[in-house]
Amino acid sequence: MSVAPPAATAESPIRWSLVVLLAVLSAFDAMAIDMYLPAFPAMRADLQISDAAVQASLAVFLAGLALGQLAYGPLLDRFGRRGPVLAGSLLFVAGSALVALGDGLGALMLGRLLQALGAAAGVVAPRAIITDTHDEAQSARLFSLMMQVFMVAPVCAPLLGAWLVQHGWWRGIFWLLTVFGALSLVWSWRALPETLPRAQRQTQHLGLIVRGYARLLANRPYLLNTLAGAFLLGSLFGYISGAPFVLIDGFGLTPQAFGFVFAGNAVALIVAGRVNDRLLPRLGPARLLDVGLAVHALAAAGLLAVVLLPPAAGALPFIAAMALVVGSLGLTFGNASALTMDCARDQIGYAAAMMGVLQYAVGALSGLALAPLGRALGVGSAVLALALTLLACSVMALLLRRAAVAQTLPGMVASTP
Repeated sequence: MSVAPPAATAESPIRWSLVVLLAVLSAFDAMAIDMYLPAFPAMRADLQISDAAVQASLAVFLAGLALGQLAYGPLLDRFGRRGPVLAGSLLFVAGSALVALGDGLGALMLGRLLQALGAAAGVVAPRAIITDTHDEAQSARLFSLMMQVFMVAPVCAPLLGAWLVQHGWWRGIFWLLTVFGALSLVWSWRALPETLPRAQRQTQHLGLIVRGYARLLANRPYLLNTLAGAFLLGSLFGYISGAPFVLIDGFGLTPQAFGFVFAGNAVALIVAGRVNDRLLPRLGPARLLDVGLAVHALAAAGLLAVVLLPPAAGALPFIAAMALVVGSLGLTFGNASALTMDCARDQIGYAAAMMGVLQYAVGALSGLALAPLGRALGVGSAVLALALTLLACSVMALLLRRAAVAQTLPGMVASTP
């Protein structure tokens, strides 16, 4: 079993093997979402369920991620970082296998819930591990680098999923996820370090857990930065939830073509992340985050303008505008994570969990809002509903970040649970 490494400074060399492992763990949720997006129509037909039920499986996954992270926060502070990660990997493997073997809506929903509860560990633990060992500036760079490695999943996953769907085997998607989870479990067992020494672990009971989360909710800079990041993720998951139906059903793209478009947007996000990494030493995470939020809001407004063009404009303007919206997020995610976690260094496990809960809760709500918003706007308005959702999320993120900047650090709550 690995031992805890010494605390790192801003000048510490980057451990690329650890960055890649943490990115793989963080990719559980992306793989479990992006790989099955091209299969939405095929799953609807094979399982004999509605569009809303297929979309609900994504919402169940996002809700499970949110709830799972609430549990992992105290577990990480009580048992360290390794144990919860290993347990979560086992749950992910079990849930993936259940969907692959199951037949019907019940197995789909239960399997997705188990996948989500397992993937939640991979969302929370890497944030805690990086914050354990690095300061704000280095954490921002590591979060950005981890995101760039992580984005290999959205590049490859939809292409793999589309290939499997094209060959009539959507269940193969979940068998691949089972293998991916099992290999990640073995790698984590062999290489994941324990970064929380036993002397720093905290005994937990229900009262302490409630008080710990209450302190975070009273920490206004942390809460506002978290909510800003939550609406950024809401923008991303609104796109993830709505894009398959808009591009495949609305614009007539094949599942394989959709996979290439989705992968191209992931590449745009990676490129923006590299730009962010180059600019970090000169501008710092706070200024870069503010720039990224402004660019993202402008791109979302541009997407809405494109959607309002005559239908003859076709899919290409929409795809190009969407690439700008998704790509601009590369200037935000790493910086937002570092700034948020730095506001609650005395409650790292709780802070990582609460950040994930709020972010994925907003993500789930943005995905669920698409169908009723589309119905309210009228038949054939799915693309307009998607554009309005992304614009609303981007504006909310910008406003919440401005409110966070207006707060003073002395107002932070700085006591441990």
